[in-house]
Amino acid sequence: MLKKFFHLIRFLLIGTIWTLVFLVLSSLIMYQAWNFDIFNFDDWQTIERFWNSGGTIKIARDYAFIGSIILIPILWIWILYKLNKINWLDIILAPVHSYNAWIIRRYGSDSKRIVLKNIKSSQDNIEFIKQQLESIKPEKPREVVNIREEIQKKIESETTKY
Repeated sequence: MLKKFFHLIRFLLIGTIWTLVFLVLSSLIMYQAWNFDIFNFDDWQTIERFWNSGGTIKIARDYAFIGSIILIPILWIWILYKLNKINWLDIILAPVHSYNAWIIRRYGSDSKRIVLKNIKSSQDNIEFIKQQLESIKPEKPREVVNIREEIQKKIESETTKY
């Protein structure tokens, strides 16, 4: 239920912004090309009077004008559909992702860590990983080793008494 609500809010937000942008652009194009304002009622009455008085479409410019009037709502719906399919979060976060990739390329190549990717479970790979881990392990001080050996001997001597 909540997901449908968020989809509706997203659709309304994208639809509102797209409608405003589209109306401004289509009005500008129609005015520049044919001196026709789609928001002016007098311009629409002029077309109606022309059509009702038996006007005919003769030249290609008239066909282009009628075609653009028919195309405006179709184009608006088609682009609105495409805009709703876009993942806007990826577009908004694109600068963050590109900066992150740049940092990884810049500083991540000399890494001392072992990256395990697509390693098969063969014995060679296991031995390779063990060698890598052994090379990274810090050496224990000799005193620690001696103390552990003495503790082990004491434990063994105590267990043999019983």
